[in-house]
Amino acid sequence: MNNPIYTITSNRDEDVFIHAMPGHFISASTHLNYYVGTSDIKHNHDVSVEAAKLMANYYNERNIRIDTVLCLYETQALGAYLAHELQQTTMYDPYPQETVYVLGPEYDASGNMIFRDNLRKLINGKRVVLLISCITSGKTIQRAMSSVGYYGGEVAGVTAIFSAISSIDGVEINTIFTKEDVPGYQAYAPNECPLCKEGKKVDAIANGYGYSLF
Repeated sequence: MNNPIYTITSNRDEDVFIHAMPGHFISASTHLNYYVGTSDIKHNHDVSVEAAKLMANYYNERNIRIDTVLCLYETQALGAYLAHELQQTTMYDPYPQETVYVLGPEYDASGNMIFRDNLRKLINGKRVVLLISCITSGKTIQRAMSSVGYYGGEVAGVTAIFSAISSIDGVEINTIFTKEDVPGYQAYAPNECPLCKEGKKVDAIANGYGYSLF
């Protein structure tokens, strides 16, 4: 696969960026004409720290209290930096809460999100922000929201590096990049994919961890 790769920089911080690669990609529930790469924000310390500051501003400016950052798809490092920023004293919140927990989910054999008994206290009765790399259809976030509710938590926010949608189940998505930042970005239902109808081969299978060539 020799598809071109474009670097897209945040208009709020030139040190925060993603990559976009055109092609024909499939995920669990959608077909995409772009793969959006978020690895630098998740795995590069300097970029991750700057991205966390942008994400935290949303909650600090609105005085939204967060107790736990629930990290999906390898966002634990980013989640730790986000938690650090949420605990900092700001003009909006001179007395921030003492501790913001950072947690990654476990999944059972059926793909359901579960939390062991020793970790349920980090969800039960807590105000939880869901942190994810990319949102396309929002189905992963909907499942996570249901799991948080099942374990007695409250979803206080949804934060993404990139999101193709602006809200989900009435919750506004706090995102650094939107589909407007990736010109021509489209997500299709599998049975409505024009790339398939045109006979264009699939380049790769993609999910929140990355992509694998088809």
